[in-house]
Amino acid sequence: MSYRDVRNVIEMLRALGYPNLVSMESFRTPNFALVADLLVWLAKKFDPDVDIPSEIENEEDRIALIRSTAQFMVLKANIKCNTKRLYQADGYAVKELLKIPTLLYKALQENSQEKENDDDSANGVTLRDFDISDKVNGLKQSRQLASEITSTGARLYDLLGKEVDLRALRHLSAARQYEVNEVEIGIKHAIEAIKKEIIETKQLIDNVSATEAGLDAKIERRKIEIDRYEKRLQTLKKVRPAFLEEFTDLEGELEKLFVQYAVRVRTLNHLESLANNAERVHLERQQFAASQRVIETVPLDRGDPTDLLSFDENTPESNRESHIKQERPRARTGGKVFSL
Repeated sequence: MSYRDVRNVIEMLRALGYPNLVSMESFRTPNFALVADLLVWLAKKFDPDVDIPSEIENEEDRIALIRSTAQFMVLKANIKCNTKRLYQADGYAVKELLKIPTLLYKALQENSQEKENDDDSANGVTLRDFDISDKVNGLKQSRQLASEITSTGARLYDLLGKEVDLRALRHLSAARQYEVNEVEIGIKHAIEAIKKEIIETKQLIDNVSATEAGLDAKIERRKIEIDRYEKRLQTLKKVRPAFLEEFTDLEGELEKLFVQYAVRVRTLNHLESLANNAERVHLERQQFAASQRVIETVPLDRGDPTDLLSFDENTPESNRESHIKQERPRARTGGKVFSL
């Protein structure tokens, strides 16, 4: 218990209008009657029609009071209270009690501030009305609120479409009084379900770890095989086959023979072209010499050129042919011999 917590609780209760007197010494010793009265009064502040048992004569009544109040605060105001500390009704209970009047006190302050603002606006025009920056900020807020209202309206329309199906379930849930035992059982079931999910997740993680270890082992084996194959490849590159030297020698000899063959083919082609040219020149020379001899054998007479072919009519035909044959020179044929 702290002095500040007790002071805040007392001031809030006084502001909220608690009828009884609460002093700083009220929580020095366990005071369950005061705590029970405060819980019932605060619960009725939230809902005047709430039915909370106020009997505290025996232990069962006190437990029922604490449980019903804590359950009501969770459902109505979403305030979670530690029931064990509330049952102690001492300084530790002050921290739990402080949660309930704090919410009511904030609502009271906001309401009073809104009333003051309404009164100030009703009195007259202030300088804030002429602040342009404030108007710009208000415009931004208005746009944001408009988008939020649109999205909220669309979501509300979708939810209202399900109202027919959910109405019966809602009434059933609202009319049902939840017992703390049932809530505890539900929480235990939820905890057990979460534990099962955690166990399954751990199993999956272990399986993933085992799979990862297997993959790592396979990768290592593949790396070892690759290294072995690379070493074998390097060894095969260094080893020379038995016939490789003979093949290299034959390949060099083949290159030399091909060079000789190419030289001889080119020489043969050149010699054939020279022989053809020489034969052609020799034939031309023979033809020229024959034509010269024919010209030399013909008598040159300045008389009538037709006399060369004129014969007496009394000359026999055989003498004419013999005369022509004697005058025609005979061409000589020359042989050629080529040797390689």
